[in-house]
Amino acid sequence: MDYAVSGGTATGGGVDYTLASGTLSFAPGVTNRNIALAVVNDALDELSETVLVTVSNPTNATLGAITTHTYTITDDDPPPTVTLSLSGSPMAEAGGAATVTAALSAPSSMSVTVDLAFSGTATLSTDYTRSGTSIVIPPGSTNGAVTLTAVQDALDEDDETIIVDISSVTNGTESGTQQVTIVIADDDPSPTVTFSAAASSGAESTPALSVPVSLSAVS
Repeated sequence: MDYAVSGGTATGGGVDYTLASGTLSFAPGVTNRNIALAVVNDALDELSETVLVTVSNPTNATLGAITTHTYTITDDDPPPTVTLSLSGSPMAEAGGAATVTAALSAPSSMSVTVDLAFSGTATLSTDYTRSGTSIVIPPGSTNGAVTLTAVQDALDEDDETIIVDISSVTNGTESGTQQVTIVIADDDPSPTVTFSAAASSGAESTPALSVPVSLSAVS
């Protein structure tokens, strides 16, 4: 009888398995034979895959009730681990940008989604903007990134921070505890302090006097 691959989710030709079409013969008195299926042991995290093998055209026999066999290749590769890295910090308040990159320990056959959490002393929209809150790494790739951009203001202030953590990973795992800290470097000058007037006067009978002092800008 003839046999051939008739479908399935696995890829033949040595990618996931090797099985060429062929003919299987039973010698007189023999009731059991095997079709050789060679499975490729790769390092790619993926879903379990199937191979469908169908028999046909028996000689001196007839086809039974089951003519198609489904073989499942169960994946045994661990999901990739995710690490974070940072470039562009400290970033200038005047439009500076920093990049947070998520990298996989190995490529995956599935999309890996890295959800991020943001904290720190900087305020979103007021002090910085971000290109997204998650990083999606497509199948076969090993990294993806988000960009954070500083917002310019005229306020003299301390340098501010943006702390980025991994909150969850889909189709992967966090490698330990991953965290990066971005610094926004303030570039506004300190305000000047001055009396509001060079001189003032008041009646001797006034019990309390006010001498006004002002800043050139808020701080």
